[in-house]
Amino acid sequence: METEVSQITTNLSEMPPVERTSETSHLVPPNNTPKPSYLNLVSNICALIFTGIILYCCFKDGASLFSFHPTLMALGWLILMTSAINAVTPGDLATEWMPIRLRSARHWVLQLLAGLIILVGFLVILTNKFINNKYHFITLHAKFGLAALVFVCFTSFGGLGALYSLKLKDYLAPIYIKLLHASVGLVTFCLGTITIILGTFSKWWSFGEVLRYTSLVLVLIIMILTVLRPCLKVYFRLKERLGYSNN
Repeated sequence: METEVSQITTNLSEMPPVERTSETSHLVPPNNTPKPSYLNLVSNICALIFTGIILYCCFKDGASLFSFHPTLMALGWLILMTSAINAVTPGDLATEWMPIRLRSARHWVLQLLAGLIILVGFLVILTNKFINNKYHFITLHAKFGLAALVFVCFTSFGGLGALYSLKLKDYLAPIYIKLLHASVGLVTFCLGTITIILGTFSKWWSFGEVLRYTSLVLVLIIMILTVLRPCLKVYFRLKERLGYSNN
């Protein structure tokens, strides 16, 4: 693991500079890509295992309206959104061979699907609360969930800004628009995964401590492995840009 992280840091720090006025503007380096990483593959496997656990917990005693809330959230946050982030992360095994525009399109489509599924999952729990005449946004899980949903909206609008960053260059350099979008997106993803962890420690969870802590470990692995490379990428791009500005 330490060797893999060291290789990531070396690869990202030694990336050759790209055209600063290009449409990609540093965030997705063209052609000069680092070696493929297996971190995203491990993350995807953990996401599938966790989703399987959630499906078992939600439907082992039959289906209810609430059953679809954890299921949709796991699918939206841990399957689709992780894949969307990986699509624009250097070294991703599934997308490294793709042209930049195709990777960007994949990112957009997956993020859109993730956002829609997360919204439906939110509406499911909201409806369930109304039906059962329960209070809203009382628990820490619910409060983090609401914050995560708000950040999803901000990130989505930020994605529009990143898409049309060249048209907004008179107000802010495209590189900073994309770095801001990437940073807020990573915070959003972390909020979502923390919300899922809190859900496994809520009153709803009655499936034993082994499954609870297995789920905790799986979600933490997913979160760390998904944000590690993008965080390093943002750091080195910002460092490079600031160094260029000071010259």
